[in-house]
Amino acid sequence: MSAPKKHHYVPQFLLQLFADDRGRLLIYRTDRVASYPSNVRDVGHTNLGHSLYWPSREPDHVTLEQGMSEIEGAAAEVIKTLRSTTTRTVSEAQREVLGFLISLQWARSRFLLTTVRRSVTGDVPVDDSNRSAGLLPILMNVLGPWWARARDEFNPKERSSYVVDWLQHGPWTWRLYRPTSAKLAVADNLVCMWGVADGETSDMPTAWTHHGVALGFGNCARITVPLAPDLGLIIAREPYTNRRLSASDFNRATVFNSREFVAHRPDGLADDPLRQALDDDIQTQRWILPTIWGATLSAADKEARELADLPDPFHQIGPVDD
Repeated sequence: MSAPKKHHYVPQFLLQLFADDRGRLLIYRTDRVASYPSNVRDVGHTNLGHSLYWPSREPDHVTLEQGMSEIEGAAAEVIKTLRSTTTRTVSEAQREVLGFLISLQWARSRFLLTTVRRSVTGDVPVDDSNRSAGLLPILMNVLGPWWARARDEFNPKERSSYVVDWLQHGPWTWRLYRPTSAKLAVADNLVCMWGVADGETSDMPTAWTHHGVALGFGNCARITVPLAPDLGLIIAREPYTNRRLSASDFNRATVFNSREFVAHRPDGLADDPLRQALDDDIQTQRWILPTIWGATLSAADKEARELADLPDPFHQIGPVDD
């Protein structure tokens, strides 16, 4: 049996939570004006997008997909449990699983993978020698530690995942956001970063950091993750720890961190003000996103040129005496 070609970089189980009973979503593309309905299985995927390519070997279309599905399955169970309760806290075990989901989603976002590949190759076409650029860190830094934990590996280096450990043990406060009804939207980027933490810096003005620009886990003040229309996750550092969010605030972070699409149930959000706020934020994102893409790819091309100009550390000048 051949491996499936559709490799989803947004979990289908999670998109299904935002869909109607027929598995339909209303999609707002960031690169066009019209919205349209679509099925969950046709959203957030790239054909063979998680395939690994090695010199002189057949492509591996399975390893990453199987490993990712293990993390998604565990996360689906955690989210199911959280939705069945009224708690606003997240246990340590649940934080670990959701931390792996966050790490996975961050690492496999198309925006990040495109940036990494441009940083390696510049604007030259991708071929088999560099097609896996960006995917290998998923194997080493996300799936490797996930598998090591599953087999109860003793060596802490084998178990360590920077993002998961930082979110678990860093200066973060975790809490669940529970709107009174189905008020949240979802997007291609689930890891929505906002603002700069106290004591940290960014190369961009504050307004740009609200779009996730020039932010990472080391300097951002707040991360929001939409888990269902009626459930969201807030992971915050000072000064955002105790700041209350409205559903519009939560959705704004989701929209401003999107790079491809925003989605919700075909029958819309809970009320007119919420729908209007979402529409306004999507229009803003459509207007500003070409600048984000252009600046990011230009910086990646510059990095690729600088990398190409570095001397080859393995190049030897002249014969080597025995």
